[in-house]
Amino acid sequence: SSSGSGAAVGARMAPAALGTDTGASVRLPAALNGAVGFRPSVGRYDGTGITPISHTRDTPGPIANSMEDIVLLDAVLTGEAEPLPPLPAAGLRLGVHDYFWKGLDPQVRAVMDAALARLRAAGVQLVELDMPGLEASNAAVGMPVCLYEQKTDLADYLARHHAGVDVEQVVAQISSPDVKAIFEGLIMPGVLPTPSGELLPLQPLYERAMAVHRGELIEVYRRAFQEHALDGLLFPTSPVLPMAAEPDASSLENFSRLARNVDPGSNAGLPGLSVPAGLSAGGLPVGLEIDGLPGEDRKILAIGLALEAVLGRLPGPPR
Repeated sequence: SSSGSGAAVGARMAPAALGTDTGASVRLPAALNGAVGFRPSVGRYDGTGITPISHTRDTPGPIANSMEDIVLLDAVLTGEAEPLPPLPAAGLRLGVHDYFWKGLDPQVRAVMDAALARLRAAGVQLVELDMPGLEASNAAVGMPVCLYEQKTDLADYLARHHAGVDVEQVVAQISSPDVKAIFEGLIMPGVLPTPSGELLPLQPLYERAMAVHRGELIEVYRRAFQEHALDGLLFPTSPVLPMAAEPDASSLENFSRLARNVDPGSNAGLPGLSVPAGLSAGGLPVGLEIDGLPGEDRKILAIGLALEAVLGRLPGPPR
């Protein structure tokens, strides 16, 4: 949803942009365009006036071409004038969990291997770890929360701003076939399909997700950070390279592949920062994400500054 912002910043048409990130839409556009993208902890930035998808997951977030600009924009958006304390790369403990590193495109893997080697050489400690319950808790939260909250949040937004239309009228005018199919097939009737094709009612799944599973997901992260004394969790922002702009590029299947790694942090409300890791053999940008615990935004920004000092910034595209 912030793909235009990511492209404009990556192409050097604008120095920075403000996007929105419900599940991926600041970090992915930044990563695929060679920029830096920051998703703060939910609630760090005021989202007043932004068309909602899910109040549990929605947040504005900045995109820029350097960590310095991201830190500046964060200070403007929060009003926090105190400078970030410097955090050297040497001694940082960053977790590496297999879930985020499996099934990588070979070119993504090559860029990641080179980036990790540079981080190790700079003294970063890469800590391999397990995170029991991550996948199950994340699956129980993601779609039920996003689909269920979309209908009620959008209805409240339209009424609050006296838009003169209701949700049904908005859905009828959606021009994107894939988005319209999600609204008409899942959001409006309030159902979620199982792998076998059975349609389950959303409301009980949503209530269970909020009462039980989201807390479990956050606890998975807290336990991992505590047990391994982590400063952050490190992984490829996307396991695949940017796709060609063809009709099926925006299919749900392709989006799920692109967003696989950023989804758990979105559901847990974590701060997540994507920085450029390098270029593929074909010259396409590859992003590296650092996630932290809720509320540790400034620490994640400081880590981003440290990693950028090691990995460098990407040049603008050839003209």
